[in-house]
Amino acid sequence: VAATSLAYAAGQVLYFQMAEAVADEFREGHQAMAQTGEDYNFAYVGKVVDVVKNGAASYIAVKLLEAVTSTYPIWSSTYLDVSGNMNPEGATMPDALAYDPVEFFNYTQIFRTPLSITRTARKTRLRTGDGYQEVKREALELHSIEMEKAFLFSVRSTGLGSNGKPERSTYGLRNFIIDNNTGGVSHYPTTAGFGGVAWTAALGGIQWLYERLEQIFRYGSNEKLALIGNLALLGINELATAQGTINITPMTVSYGMRVLEWVTPFGTLFLKTHPLMSHRQALRRDMIILEPEKLKYRYIDDTFFVDDPQDRKNRNNSRDGTEEEYITEAGLEIHHAKAFGYLSGIGKAGTTST
Repeated sequence: VAATSLAYAAGQVLYFQMAEAVADEFREGHQAMAQTGEDYNFAYVGKVVDVVKNGAASYIAVKLLEAVTSTYPIWSSTYLDVSGNMNPEGATMPDALAYDPVEFFNYTQIFRTPLSITRTARKTRLRTGDGYQEVKREALELHSIEMEKAFLFSVRSTGLGSNGKPERSTYGLRNFIIDNNTGGVSHYPTTAGFGGVAWTAALGGIQWLYERLEQIFRYGSNEKLALIGNLALLGINELATAQGTINITPMTVSYGMRVLEWVTPFGTLFLKTHPLMSHRQALRRDMIILEPEKLKYRYIDDTFFVDDPQDRKNRNNSRDGTEEEYITEAGLEIHHAKAFGYLSGIGKAGTTST
């Protein structure tokens, strides 16, 4: 702020320097509120009367709508926000503003799961049922599991396959969150301020969780789904036992499945243990927080079955059996990264030195 004194009368014009990208968000006629810290006494409102764009030297001129006192000066303002707009009677239409959205993109990934059974095995009568149908069932199950793993843990990439044709991998939810919402990602053992703090301490895990959830619940819905490993759920249960401030209601039906409902001060979190996280040691203390309505399944070809055209016909390649496969080409469309979160190390003691 260009200021020469501590006190200003209403009607005085002050100038606020800022980056051009910030100046783009203001126009003449906007009301602007300047504030220092969190003390309401340091908040002042004015009307934007000019916007000058010149790179890092850009500035806006604000005409004060109220007096600034020397007790609570404005020169140390750390925030300047649009707080509305004001217009005189009979005025012409003000200039329009346009905002550039943050663009995200993803690729579809080709998933192929083959199955093979010999002619002899297919004709063998088994006590457990038709061997061919069991092979098909197992292949479809593996196909679905590998797709789900990719949707959760894959990284987005594109290149050429060994045959010289394009090959892509889809953006998994975990890496999408880590790459695009650093404020919603945290690992308890290495978080600054929790070094050496036991998980169940009063200022340990419960404090860390609430700080992280407060930030994640700032955006999107006040109801979110958390896919969680079994040790992470154990860590939350340990907090409930030690602190007595966590109330988790079991067997609440939400999102079409049975979950645990945790009503936090910031919103409701539906906890669902996920087998792909519980079965993998590195993910058992992790939690993926998401909003299912912000995910869309997009496909070029949804799952289809490719049968063997040579089955029981001429076998010019001397193959005495059946070879078939399931194919899917699909990926996730993910919206609003800040509505998601990824927390890890749940239940472990802090290890940082800060």
